[in-house]
Amino acid sequence: MEFSRQADYAVRAVLELSQKPRGGLVHSSEIAKKQEIPSKYLPTIIRTLARAGLIRTFRGSNGGVSLAVPPDDISLRDVVEAVDGPLLLNRCQLQPGECRGLDDETCTLHDFWMAMARDVQEQMAAVSFAEMADAELEMQ
Repeated sequence: MEFSRQADYAVRAVLELSQKPRGGLVHSSEIAKKQEIPSKYLPTIIRTLARAGLIRTFRGSNGGVSLAVPPDDISLRDVVEAVDGPLLLNRCQLQPGECRGLDDETCTLHDFWMAMARDVQEQMAAVSFAEMADAELEMQ
């Protein structure tokens, strides 16, 4: 399992915003520089995160980006799924007909894949950006 590059960049962008004072605006160029995100990817990532309600954007010379909700209320799962969609470990989770066995039942591995995906989703949902920002600040 591997998350997309865009999801990785989105996580880094939200992490950067989580380290700023609540409501403070950050220019996308600052996010790109501090988190080593190529500038060409950031506009799309920012739009995606804004559509998901995780960040707000403000235009103009004094504009920028800020979190739409406190970092305590944003999980790793929220950000990754905003960019990559639902976490799926096997295609039968997306299209149940893919794993049909005999008598139109699911395959023998279906429940295993569903349980594994649920475990990963729960682990990702348990990690907030406030926790990650605190850990990042301790490392500096």
